[in-house]
Amino acid sequence: MRLLTFPVAAGLLLAGCVAFVATAYGEYRSLGELTRQEEVRAHALRTELLISRLNGLLIDLETGQRGFLITGDVTFLQPYESAIRDLDALYAELKAALAITGDQQAPAFARLDRFIAERRRQVDRNIDNRWKLGEAALKDVQAYVAGKQLMDEIRGELARLQSLQQQRIRGIETAVAEQTRQTTLLAQVLPLVGAVMVATAMMALWLERSRRDRAEAALRDSHAALESAVAERTRELSEALARIQSFAAELDRGIEAERRRLAREVHDQLGQLGTAGKMLTLAMARKIAPAREPMLDEMLGIADEVIGAARRIATSLRPPLLDDFGFAAAVQHYVQGLQRQSELIVDVDLAPDDELTSEQHNQLFRLLQEAATNVLRHAGAHQMTIRSHIDTGAYLLRIEDDGAGPGHVRADASGLRNMRERAVLAGGAMSFGPGPERGTRIDVSVPLRGHAEPPTDAPVTAGATIENEEGWG
Repeated sequence: MRLLTFPVAAGLLLAGCVAFVATAYGEYRSLGELTRQEEVRAHALRTELLISRLNGLLIDLETGQRGFLITGDVTFLQPYESAIRDLDALYAELKAALAITGDQQAPAFARLDRFIAERRRQVDRNIDNRWKLGEAALKDVQAYVAGKQLMDEIRGELARLQSLQQQRIRGIETAVAEQTRQTTLLAQVLPLVGAVMVATAMMALWLERSRRDRAEAALRDSHAALESAVAERTRELSEALARIQSFAAELDRGIEAERRRLAREVHDQLGQLGTAGKMLTLAMARKIAPAREPMLDEMLGIADEVIGAARRIATSLRPPLLDDFGFAAAVQHYVQGLQRQSELIVDVDLAPDDELTSEQHNQLFRLLQEAATNVLRHAGAHQMTIRSHIDTGAYLLRIEDDGAGPGHVRADASGLRNMRERAVLAGGAMSFGPGPERGTRIDVSVPLRGHAEPPTDAPVTAGATIENEEGWG
């Protein structure tokens, strides 16, 4: 029933609309037919009137010539002359009217043509005889009888034509009455059927609406329960994520502390041992002077290498400038060493970092180290640019190179994963993708001290997506 309610309602509404449309169309057709029948009836009445007028003209023709014959008074010829003047035009109009209806009556008009022409000759001859013979013309009884017979024939033909028009009018009136009856029946039945169908459809729609209201209420309850479960699960996941991030931050701080301790141990122990060895070698050289021992020079070189190695290892573990002077100074020192060790040209322009926390200094520096290592290993770049600026409470760092670009690499690359994690540990976000022309671009955004909400819309080069962050590493 649930599946059929709406289709049935739609079908009933459609059927009701069809019924009303059919009613309107039927009434339109009936109106058109009635109009056509009325036009035919009006034409038949006009034709009947033309027949009556023609008959009247013939009567005027007859009475005019008869009055002149009896009295000899020319004033009686006025009806005759008027009838002669209008007879041809009216007769032609009658023929045209019958031709419009398709009822041309050719045999009847042939007889009428002959009869009217003959009667007009008789009348003209009677008038001429009256002018010539005077009252003696009245004694021609045979002409009178012939004229009367001819007029009877003419009247009979006109009466037959008039009877045909009356039959046509009665037929039209019957057809109009039947059409009116059918139209009335159609106008009564179809709207009633349409109204019943529409009412049934509205009832079906009301039932459907009630069912949907109940379904929506149940769905809202289900959504509320689901949202509550999702909120609870989200809270649990957020707490778990916070614990994981806290653990990761604590682990990273532990690693940095261990790096700091190792750097200090390497600097203190290996550096002191190298310095002591160099001092002993110099003392032995002074003792045997002026003699020279080549092995002493070699021992001095080894001591210098030990001292330099201790410094490099201590710096790579934990740059002293990072703790003493911050991110920008440590980057400048790191870039100088990077340029000495490779042919990479590095352009650095960094904004003041006084409002960054020590944790952010550390994470940004490690992220930069990872990015530079990836550029050296994989990009084949000749130049790297490091820029930063402060915008709306955020420190924005951008690292670009002119190398081969991201390319098709692994989705689980450890280099990208490490950089992204360090950006998160710094309280910000990182985006990675191709540069505007070539190479790779990395954008990092971290909030400044006192800005709790990190910006989530770090600049991203067009086309850079997480799916493209495959496998620098």
